Amino acid sequence: MANETAGRRGPPGPQGHPGRPGPEGPRGKPGLPGKAGKAGAQGARGAAGPQGKPGIQGERGPQGEKGPRGEAGPAGQLPSIEQVMPWLHLVFDAYEDYKRKREQEALELLEAAAREASTHAALAEHSSDDMFEEDDDEPHKKRDKKHKHKKKDKK
Repeated sequence: MANETAGRRGPPGPQGHPGRPGPEGPRGKPGLPGKAGKAGAQGARGAAGPQGKPGIQGERGPQGEKGPRGEAGPAGQLPSIEQVMPWLHLVFDAYEDYKRKREQEALELLEAAAREASTHAALAEHSSDDMFEEDDDEPHKKRDKKHKHKKKDKK
């Protein structure tokens, strides 16, 4: 059976008086720790302490002043010519090898330049003959364009 009075309600009745307050709730948990404060200014530097006293015999005391500079010693002896000659031969032989190597490299460069010049001349002669001839062996091929499908065509 259906409730027939569900749709026909009357005006609300008078409201009652507020009730008494309920019991106090539990204490809240402590929050997160706060942000650290700004560091304080650095303190002034302390005064230097007194100079230490010289120690017992055998220990070092304070350093004394520098003494006068000594005189220069006698000049050293130069090597004899017999000791120097083998070294000189090595130096001159190395220099002659160096000069020969540079001459050889220069000759190789000249030969390479001459070969390249002759190759360019031959190519230029060959290309000047072919310049006016048309090559109809291969017809020009046209590239197909890729068809891009637009979103409006897609349904």
